[in-house]
Amino acid sequence: MSTAAEVEKAQAIITAYGEAFAKAGAAAYLGPREKLAETIARITLEFFEDPEWQPQLLEAVRIAVASDEGAEPMRKLFSAQVFAQAGVALDEDPLSIDELAGKLSIKAIAINASASQLWGVFLWRYVLRVEPIASASVDEIVELLTPTVERYIIG
Repeated sequence: MSTAAEVEKAQAIITAYGEAFAKAGAAAYLGPREKLAETIARITLEFFEDPEWQPQLLEAVRIAVASDEGAEPMRKLFSAQVFAQAGVALDEDPLSIDELAGKLSIKAIAINASASQLWGVFLWRYVLRVEPIASASVDEIVELLTPTVERYIIG
């Protein structure tokens, strides 16, 4: 069970991560379309590898899996917050997942699917430490994930 203080802590971590990721994601969106999936995969892995972010994200995941209340900040991040922040980072109004999907000409569920691929790597690599993914280089993982993420977000 997550305490109120833990949920508040997770919310702060997730909000900060969402803002940073939205800015990086917006920059990737503005770059070459054919590099979007690779750039998103690389940005995500760089956040996961970052010595400042990694322990915070591990803590947020620990809190999220401990209770429904603990999961709420992460649920909000992936269902609304990061898309709203991406819109602002693109100098637009906050976006919904459906609006971002429309900009990419894909279904909203494809955005969820690509995020689940990336966060699945986080779980296997940093939480469970399953080999060989735990010791693979970022470049190896990006090369492996890019075609899957591309299929989801580019089509």
